[in-house]
Amino acid sequence: MINRLNTLFLLLFVSLMAFGQSAGTIASKDAMLYESSRHLYEKGDTLTIISKDFEWPKGLDGSVLPELQHYLTSFFFNQSSESYEAGWKQFESSLGKEVRTIKDDAGAERRFYDMGLRCLWLEPGRYISFLARLEERNATSVITAKHSYFTFDLINKKVLTQNDVFNQTRMWQDPNVRYQFYELLDYTANTHTEDSINWDLLPNQFALIGQNIRFDLGVDNGGGVYSEVSNDMVDVLFSKSFKKWQKQSLSYAGIKKLPNEAVYVSLSTDSVFPEILPQFDGNLAAAIGQNISYTGLNPTITPVGRIYASFIVDTDGSLKDIVFLTVNNIELNRGIAAALQLLRGWKPAMHNGKPVAFRYNLPLILHFQ
Repeated sequence: MINRLNTLFLLLFVSLMAFGQSAGTIASKDAMLYESSRHLYEKGDTLTIISKDFEWPKGLDGSVLPELQHYLTSFFFNQSSESYEAGWKQFESSLGKEVRTIKDDAGAERRFYDMGLRCLWLEPGRYISFLARLEERNATSVITAKHSYFTFDLINKKVLTQNDVFNQTRMWQDPNVRYQFYELLDYTANTHTEDSINWDLLPNQFALIGQNIRFDLGVDNGGGVYSEVSNDMVDVLFSKSFKKWQKQSLSYAGIKKLPNEAVYVSLSTDSVFPEILPQFDGNLAAAIGQNISYTGLNPTITPVGRIYASFIVDTDGSLKDIVFLTVNNIELNRGIAAALQLLRGWKPAMHNGKPVAFRYNLPLILHFQ
């Protein structure tokens, strides 16, 4: 671990010295938003507390993926929208005014929303898988709790269903296959919950994860109880069309870039040409290295190369709108995003003597040994 850390520090330092002052927007064919924030809203006698932890794809291979955006915004915001920003803005408008502190009013009604979107796997050009979860509650009880394991087909631009993946006759009508399927899921479950599983409903939700497939066992409302098995173990259940899809040649994505307005939130005109750019008080490379978590990172399979992160340093020195323009390693991006969100010590850009929000682009070169 010490060798890996030292190598990270060194290469980050060299990279930041060369590229750390990059500003403006960068054209990219891929973009993934990492949003971890808490918000408080007041409307009449109702206080709403929202917790968001999102890994939201703004676009892949030059496409903004409208079908995926509609699916996600419907799940989280109860209304289909063309983008995360549009869906969140409409949902936020119904909550009242955003405030900084909770007022001292014992009679106020409190509502809580916990929203989470975690990318489970990206097979470039073929599919991307997620776990989405949402819980709404008041001070005494849960109002709504739901989750969704799903895989979005990047070739056909749709969420995969059971009919797309499994041979329905073999899955539901062959008793021997069903029994073996039960036994497999029971054996590979991540916790012992045999008595609480309704086996007759399985498979219900599922997600493709590389050479594996994860089956939600339907025990809780957060997707925390599941079985993950290798594709080889359930190959007999796959349909012919799915096997053909797995081997389908991918078309060349070309050099098409995402529109900037789909990737970056807009800033005021004061932010375009500040006299002083944002500055980090200290060694930025060392700070990222100290805060990054190596859990889930495998040096043998982590791609070595340049990673582009882009974010806004706000007027108070906080970071927002953290977007990764390279998405070839989900775990690595997640670790760097979390490290960035932990950083303290940013000084905002200055324009006419006043702090202004400013976009900062951070190319990183990482190598593990």
